[in-house]
Amino acid sequence: MKPSVFTDEINREDFARAVLLAEQWGVESVEIRSLPGGRYPRSTDDQLRHVGRILADAGRTVSGVSPGLFKCDVGDAEVEAGITELLPRACTWAREWGTRLVSVFGCHRGDEPHGSGRFPAQVVDLLGRMCDVAAANGCRLALENEAVCWGDTGTEAAALIRAVGSDRLSLCWDPGNAARAGALAAQQEYEGLADLVAHVHLKNFDPVVDGWSLMDAGCVDWPSQIRALAERDYPGYLVIETHTQTGPPPIGDALPGATGVPLSPLEADSLHNLQYVHSLLG
Repeated sequence: MKPSVFTDEINREDFARAVLLAEQWGVESVEIRSLPGGRYPRSTDDQLRHVGRILADAGRTVSGVSPGLFKCDVGDAEVEAGITELLPRACTWAREWGTRLVSVFGCHRGDEPHGSGRFPAQVVDLLGRMCDVAAANGCRLALENEAVCWGDTGTEAAALIRAVGSDRLSLCWDPGNAARAGALAAQQEYEGLADLVAHVHLKNFDPVVDGWSLMDAGCVDWPSQIRALAERDYPGYLVIETHTQTGPPPIGDALPGATGVPLSPLEADSLHNLQYVHSLLG
């Protein structure tokens, strides 16, 4: 298992600083989502080439990319453009940076209750089309379970993936998102979906305040989850997706901020979570 961090969960305004901090913290790979020019890959070619140069100069690899397709209704007009334009572009630049992993969503679920186990045939068809486009462009999709989308819990996302075909679509497993959707026993969910997991996002959720928390707080039992992944010989990335800006003191001996600038609350929280993950990995 290899730790990674979303660059925009280190610094959302300064990509170069985010990569420099990842380098200082010993993080060999980073995940790409929001960039100064817009959400990946909604930037110019020159901006994306500049991103690639920063990564190469720092010797960092890319664990995966997240273009945000599709956090919208399945019938939204942006779906067609997303499939025909954004997804191929996302795949092209992902391969340019050495990864083939593209995470996507299953469209908004509207007022459908969490954990219903139902999903429209139209969503299955859409994901199937996306898988075909990704494969034709040299990449593979991983469906991220997300509370506001079809495939909110791990169990529902697994059922959706199997309806599309697990030979075509994998799971980006996010226990924090599952907890937000009401699946408070993420560890029990994992046993029924472990064979589908190709990628893991790490954050935690506190149902008492209905908000995100540091990884060593909240309701997700990360020590048990990491042990379960290890027992299944999960070989992939553990991608830190902090989502908090409390700015706690880092665990243990922390490295200073890049270029002598103190760590922001978001940077400090990501370092805190990274050090916590290292403690779990032993």
